Amino acid sequence: MKKMMIPALTIALLGPSSGFAQGGQEQGLYIGGNYGGYKARGGDFDDENDLYEGLVGVQVSPYLAIEANYTDFGSYGSSSASAEVDGLGAALVGQLPLTDSLALYAKGGWFWWDGDVEVLGVRREFDDDTPFYGAGVRFRVSDALGLNVEYKRYEIEFDGGAFPLPPRADDTDLDTLTLGLRYSF
Repeated sequence: MKKMMIPALTIALLGPSSGFAQGGQEQGLYIGGNYGGYKARGGDFDDENDLYEGLVGVQVSPYLAIEANYTDFGSYGSSSASAEVDGLGAALVGQLPLTDSLALYAKGGWFWWDGDVEVLGVRREFDDDTPFYGAGVRFRVSDALGLNVEYKRYEIEFDGGAFPLPPRADDTDLDTLTLGLRYSF
């Protein structure tokens, strides 16, 4: 993954930067926040599974951005097995401006996470890194403000052998659906 990011960053930074910005995606720094829900291991989106995400990024061209985020998944699971996960992510965001106010985008990156997993009263701490990817749509509300809807998948894995009775699975795909705001400077 890191080998793929270096050429993409080089092209983005050294490539032509045209004066037009379709879809309202000017070049420069932006910050944002997302709120939404998630489901674990193919389950259902549950009202209790809220996530919060803060992000900062640089729009290097109308078609490419580099982004960092902090995501807090809170606590999820059941009384017999539960987890709390949060972490930092870094991603490349490719976008396709459709109009002056609408753009589609896809992102992919890496997520460095910490988690507390409890199975039948036995609690273990884990930290790891894993890929994530997603897609969304952004609507430009004003010159600086954008509204986005986004789907992402995080592929979280932990060592199930660390428990006296291993859980059913030691991988947890977290599917997220968020609504957010992005402010460009």
